[in-house]
Amino acid sequence: MVLCVVMVVHVDGKQCWSCSETWSNPCLLDPLKSTDVCDVNLANVARIRALLTLLLPDEKAGLLSNNAKGVSRLNIPAYQWWSEALHGIGGSPGVTFNGSTPFATSFPQVVTTSSSFNTTLFSLIGDAIGTEGHAFFNEHHAGLTFWTPNINIFRDPRWGRGQETPGEDPTLTAAYAAAFTGSFQGGGSFPKYLKASSCCKHYSAYDLEDWEGVDRHHFNAVVSKQDQNDTYFPAFQSCVQRGQVSSIMCSYNAVNGVPSCVNSDLLNGQLRQDWGFEGYITSDCQAVDDVKNAHHYTTSNDSTIVDSLSAGMDSDCGNFFENHLGGCIADGTCSNSVLDPALENLFGVQFRLGLFDPLENQPYSKLGVSDINTPKHQQLALEAAEQGIVLLKNDPIVLPLNPSKGEKMAVVGPNANATETLLGNYEGNAPYRITVFEGVSRFVTDPVYEPGCANVNCGSTDQFSSAAQAAENADCVILVVGLDQTVEKEGLDRYDISLPGEQEALIEVVASAAKKPIILVVMGGGCVDLSAAKANKNVGAILWTGYPGQSGGNAIARTLFGLNVPSGRLTQTFYPSSFVHEVSMFDMGMRPNPGTGNPGRGYRFYTGKPIFAFGAGMSYSKFTYSWEPSTQTSAKVVGSKINELADQTFHNLRAADKLSPILNISFWLANEGPFDATEVVLVYMRPPPDLKKHQGAPLRSLRWFRRVHTTVHNRVVVNVSIYPSDIRLAGEGNGEMFTPRGNWTVEIGQSQSSQGHQRRFGQLEFSLTVL
Repeated sequence: MVLCVVMVVHVDGKQCWSCSETWSNPCLLDPLKSTDVCDVNLANVARIRALLTLLLPDEKAGLLSNNAKGVSRLNIPAYQWWSEALHGIGGSPGVTFNGSTPFATSFPQVVTTSSSFNTTLFSLIGDAIGTEGHAFFNEHHAGLTFWTPNINIFRDPRWGRGQETPGEDPTLTAAYAAAFTGSFQGGGSFPKYLKASSCCKHYSAYDLEDWEGVDRHHFNAVVSKQDQNDTYFPAFQSCVQRGQVSSIMCSYNAVNGVPSCVNSDLLNGQLRQDWGFEGYITSDCQAVDDVKNAHHYTTSNDSTIVDSLSAGMDSDCGNFFENHLGGCIADGTCSNSVLDPALENLFGVQFRLGLFDPLENQPYSKLGVSDINTPKHQQLALEAAEQGIVLLKNDPIVLPLNPSKGEKMAVVGPNANATETLLGNYEGNAPYRITVFEGVSRFVTDPVYEPGCANVNCGSTDQFSSAAQAAENADCVILVVGLDQTVEKEGLDRYDISLPGEQEALIEVVASAAKKPIILVVMGGGCVDLSAAKANKNVGAILWTGYPGQSGGNAIARTLFGLNVPSGRLTQTFYPSSFVHEVSMFDMGMRPNPGTGNPGRGYRFYTGKPIFAFGAGMSYSKFTYSWEPSTQTSAKVVGSKINELADQTFHNLRAADKLSPILNISFWLANEGPFDATEVVLVYMRPPPDLKKHQGAPLRSLRWFRRVHTTVHNRVVVNVSIYPSDIRLAGEGNGEMFTPRGNWTVEIGQSQSSQGHQRRFGQLEFSLTVL
């Protein structure tokens, strides 16, 4: 029996019909029951090949789209491959929010979670979402193939989907990809079975929605080999080799003239041959249609299908295959040799998910509604939001607040009592949404709320006087501004990175009216130019929160009142607003280019002065870094040996884990108080200075990070290991990796002072000479 529950959900700004199928194991019935297909003692590949011999050509055609039709003759149910779970189970064609599954835990948006720099947190969230996903499946309200995570690099601050990513840094994004994906799929607890299938997207060089008349369906990303190897590829390689991901999504855009979904060099070559990917590749939705009708790369329906399948793509999300694959089979162009490799990959993942095995064999078959939005998951969502909050200014020391003073408090601003803003995009149905105003109300009696603007677009000053009056009457003012999905989202890039509308004027009015410096809270995925607020003496503190999820208001309030000591660090550069006039979004180059005016992108290459740098973020406590007495602050290594070791592992990241480090460094991290607190320790490698200009070397690159918790007036030893890959760079021209000779510098910590009276950062340097 197939139970179909139809509902309307919103995906990519469009209405989609959601049909959740009840999967019934076809091996329970004849004619498959007594065949090799259902013999659990055989290897999956043998079972799948036995199944392929039983399928008729038209039946195969119905299996190669996201809305797979099933095979009634063999009792194979229809299956929807498209379910979403970016930061919690999300609205999508495969997911049903009703009945026994009215909601799911909504964790912070990824750009917030990544600001924790906590790989353990990434894993815990992946594990929790994977568990809830399988529970939804067991309730017949989702598939088991979830198209998450988005691991594209946040190349340009205008990109509407940067909020979905871990940020601008390849090392951090690669770590997120491996940690989230591995745990989402079960973490290897049961090697035969996946808990849920993860999909790393969008491969490759995808980070533009719609800008200056060119949308993502038509965009050709012109990318150098150098930028591919040190920026656009590392997260995907990590996702495949460290995360063991079971799916990859090819993107809408073309790369150097070839649409991603027919790019055999990217799919069959880089993914499968070089990196050893084993799984299925789905197109982004309508991307196969784009190959012919947007990019005009192919000229016929048959050639579009054959080229995409031959390049390594396995499933079309959209209706191109539904409309045209039957004709391709009928005219003899799409033979079994074209179709079967894709079907092997698709069935391979379904078999790993246990869809053809007895329930008693499957370790996740008993997950149910009691495993969705559990108290443990709720607490994890709160802690993730707290760890991702970034303190950017505290001058004078206005935070943390003291709730026992009985002060009158005003909570002002367009995001002060916003609910949907908390979630970001690709959201599901959260069980609750705690706003900033509601969170503050848990600490003080009768705070006053005034929006100041009708929404974040803030096109009018009509409500400014009420906001100013509330500020004037209060002892403490919290002003909540920023962005939401009307400004940045899938399909919508920004043209301006200033605060929208009249928000800057609102800040000035409220700050001028207040009795003492106000606290500014900024929500949003992409950066905004906060230079005016940073310089304004009437703005005492700035907190950046991203989109903090269902418990966001509680996390923010707990941070304001000192129950959470902020420890987050920015994972993106906060540029001045002039940046958008210096470089085109069409320019994919990461490095400065005097010919185009590109000042460089991200902390690794940007030559301008940021408003707030990548890694910025303060604490309520003071940390100092110092060397252990016995530490040598310089070392020498032999470059030829490093090349030999690194070349052995470049195409296999798992092997790198077995290498011995080339350098071990130990130092003291001391917490001088006044709070027990966590410091995010960042370790960068700065290459020999003569390389930067001539070979496009980065200014510096993050190579190691860790959260270190300390108690007041205590110190801990931090041990850092540097490996051969940490001093490898992508060369000009062919982008091949090499180890430059010369004097490298290991930078530990962050050379940035707070806006207040305490120094919140320390920095150490270690000299490494590569011979």
